[in-house]
Amino acid sequence: MIPWKGRLLFKQYIPGKAHKYGVKIYKLAATNGYTWNFMVYTGKQDPTSGLGHTQTVIMDFADGLLGCHRTVVVDNFFASMSLAKSLLRNDTYLIGTLRSNRAGSGHEVVQKKVKRGEIYALQSNNGIKLIKWKDKRDVLMISTKSSHSATLVDTEKTNKANEFIMKP
Repeated sequence: MIPWKGRLLFKQYIPGKAHKYGVKIYKLAATNGYTWNFMVYTGKQDPTSGLGHTQTVIMDFADGLLGCHRTVVVDNFFASMSLAKSLLRNDTYLIGTLRSNRAGSGHEVVQKKVKRGEIYALQSNNGIKLIKWKDKRDVLMISTKSSHSATLVDTEKTNKANEFIMKP
């Protein structure tokens, strides 16, 4: 979000942001932090492709990068099962957090009760992994990389009880 308080037809209001009013920009960055591509959100568009808004944004950004076995890392605003399937069809991997109320987010994993520090995972036939981990609250993750497994690793950090912190 780029702060903007003046008059602008496509100015956004997002109450959860530090700057509540501004221009929303989507950005694709490389691992070194350089901007690969960006897009200014100018308002709701007519659905021409039949895909959702977030999936259309990611597929437009990754257009020149598909088919090279790259990995796209997204937050829970963009991540979905349909995006994972679409990227897998184009030999591109997806990693990210997933909203539990997102359509098609795997009801069995979402409804599974896990205790703090526990992990639960399911993998579909096409290689999409849904992982649920509980820290202070539930964290739902999605991955299409075959090298990812649902195991906890030691982070070399300790908590107040001097126990090692384990994360997926």
